[in-house]
Amino acid sequence: MDGKHVVHQAFANTGSVYYNYKGAHSIVLLAVCDADYNYLLVDIGAPGRNSDGGVFRQSTLGKKIIYNDIKFPNPTPIDTAVGPIPYYIVADEAFMLLPNVMRPYPGRAKGNLPVDKAIFNYRLSQARRCIENTFGIMAAKWRIFRRPIIAGEKTVVAIVQATVVLHNYIKKYEKNQGIFMYCPPPQNDHNITRTFEIHGALEPIGPV
Repeated sequence: MDGKHVVHQAFANTGSVYYNYKGAHSIVLLAVCDADYNYLLVDIGAPGRNSDGGVFRQSTLGKKIIYNDIKFPNPTPIDTAVGPIPYYIVADEAFMLLPNVMRPYPGRAKGNLPVDKAIFNYRLSQARRCIENTFGIMAAKWRIFRRPIIAGEKTVVAIVQATVVLHNYIKKYEKNQGIFMYCPPPQNDHNITRTFEIHGALEPIGPV
């Protein structure tokens, strides 16, 4: 889970409400995706002035997660040696820790975390790359995101809604057809476990 700022021309009579920390006007696309870069849950339209954590707490999506109003899939075994594992949403430190939301251990910036916690944070960051890559794929494929969108608030929100739906539709259609032009396989991350070395065309990371 993460938030993406969709930059637009300043809306009329809104002052600095949509002015974000990057010095641009934006609305926030708060989204949850799966490991195949498909959007699962989205909340669109929060002012860019708000932090990701603030958007999460105030959004309908965030409130449903906080109050456990979203039905997660039943725990699933991932191999024969481990019992059923619950489903979690992976987020960064901007989000709160919840029964179904994992975030990194605090203190990684100081570099004084125990090894086990540092490894956990590292692995969590790799899982979180899925949402970053999902945003990256959509922004790369839809040219309207390459510059500030010149439109009213409702239109900007509708554009983001449409591209989210089309993103999922095209990926599902191509998967059913056995073609992968929208998101070619080389763009998928490849994770070599137990070596802490990651290879990914979208975000290459060297050894720890």
